[in-house]
Amino acid sequence: MAATGSPYQIAYVDHAVDIGGAEKSLAELVKRLDPDEFSPVLLHSKNAKWLAEETWQTITTLPVFGPTQFLQRKRQDIDSHLLRNVTDMLASAGPVFSVWRGLMRVGADLVHTNSLKCHLLGGLAARLTRRPLVWHVRDILTKQEGSDLLNRAATTLKPRIIAISSAVAQQFASLPVPVTVIRNGVPVNKFSPGPPDPQLQAEIGLTPQDEVLCIVGRLTPWKGHMTLLEALARAAPRHPHLKLMIVGEVAFWENSYERELKDRADELGIADRVIWTGFREDVPGLLRLCDIFVLPSVDEPFGRVLVEAMATGKPVIGTNSGGVPEIIVEGQTGLMVPAQDPAALAEAIEQMLSDPLQAEQMGQAGLQRARKLFDANRVAEQVQQVYRELLRA
Repeated sequence: MAATGSPYQIAYVDHAVDIGGAEKSLAELVKRLDPDEFSPVLLHSKNAKWLAEETWQTITTLPVFGPTQFLQRKRQDIDSHLLRNVTDMLASAGPVFSVWRGLMRVGADLVHTNSLKCHLLGGLAARLTRRPLVWHVRDILTKQEGSDLLNRAATTLKPRIIAISSAVAQQFASLPVPVTVIRNGVPVNKFSPGPPDPQLQAEIGLTPQDEVLCIVGRLTPWKGHMTLLEALARAAPRHPHLKLMIVGEVAFWENSYERELKDRADELGIADRVIWTGFREDVPGLLRLCDIFVLPSVDEPFGRVLVEAMATGKPVIGTNSGGVPEIIVEGQTGLMVPAQDPAALAEAIEQMLSDPLQAEQMGQAGLQRARKLFDANRVAEQVQQVYRELLRA
């Protein structure tokens, strides 16, 4: 508790406009904080669409980010020498000042940042206010995407880092900063097993006879949609009722990628087997429509959607890279294949389709694993323990 006996003010900083996995995970965290200990305040973009989510209707929110050029850049376009580069320093000065002013206004006791740009901007503001700083790191970055920049900033700002997987934590292994691995969680009861909704099934364009693969996530190259389309083409001749449901949409800077995927489906002769739903908020219901959930991503930092599918009782197929091996138990809760290997992915899909009993057993084992290890309540308690350590220090 703060010195006055009131809860500590935890300031969360997130500049996103559209909702993503980071924002979903943040919402699940703050709604589970102990209100006697911690009071959350969200510092956010003035254009944030994702605040319509019910969590934020009962929590203090404060718009601090405008549509600045710095925040609209892709992360690989931010200079890796930000802390020493005059142009980028000037570009980031406005957002840093806005966050600093917001932190002072809400009387923040601790600052928790939720994305790469906010680790930098919110981190600088936190250091100006001399408040403890937590980075919630949810990405595996390459040099082109800013790993050098993040490492330089970590060395300078000295945050306490929460990594969503051991694969993410490995990025900081050589740095003199403390890292705690707290794997993402989901509200497992929200994704409970159940029969498919016939009305939703018909709306999507599926029939009870269809064998349905599903992938959920942003349409971006590293998620592996292209590999999945090619695997579908390989498996399709032996499975006349095989369909693929693709849930998600592109980010604004990748508008051409959806067209590339659809053109590739045409080239492969499987366009009639692919259902493009776009962004949907009824993911729990959509997962109940599928037989197998597939995530063929490259260096997936964690794979929250895999846990959601497991919590729905579905067998899953992922890649043996990034944080995915921390979720899937090979041969027990699902299968893993090399990234960018359509032949191996097609083989795994056919293995599950050819043995429905084994697939069902994997789904049940995955359900138990999701409930035991990846429940959002457990994650919230682990994060709160990090807060206690920092605030009591």
